[in-house]
Amino acid sequence: MAVEPGGGDFDSEELLALARLALERKDVEGALSKLKKILGAGSLSAEAISLGARIYAQMGLFGRAEKFYEQFLAKNPRAVAERFLLGMTRLDAGRPGDALEVWSALLKEHPGYPPAMFYKSLALAQTGKTGEARTGLDLLLKSIPAGNPYFGHAKELLQAIESGAAAVQAAGTSGATPAAPPADRYRATR
Repeated sequence: MAVEPGGGDFDSEELLALARLALERKDVEGALSKLKKILGAGSLSAEAISLGARIYAQMGLFGRAEKFYEQFLAKNPRAVAERFLLGMTRLDAGRPGDALEVWSALLKEHPGYPPAMFYKSLALAQTGKTGEARTGLDLLLKSIPAGNPYFGHAKELLQAIESGAAAVQAAGTSGATPAAPPADRYRATR
């Protein structure tokens, strides 16, 4: 598992651990640098693929992130977090319909998964399906405790829906509204 040129004295496993730590410290550049050394070494572990997807998503390179998530899911099709995050990359890339497909399939298998419930409702609201969005948010509010972060987000999104289309669109793009800023979306599912 030795990684040569540019990898220094670190093997792939060590570089992966260092990349994960760099990302936890919000050092995206350091995480990417270490990931690229792992990529140059050849075969990737599932963890390296997932980490690569999160790094690229935080950088706003949603096409690259999507490819990594799809590669990961081809080998691990039941992975809940990565399936959810694949939907996030599609939503953040401006493809809410594609995100809805991912989350609808995920919620058939895991009907009580709060992140997918919330973001599916957000995407529905943004595509003008406010009735379906309200139904999803009502279900979310009934299924999680008030202390769950998605409880507050769901309440805020319901208020945005009541305020009208402009508020719903803003809910998906502003860090001050129910949807988390893009970089944070890819950290909070594990």
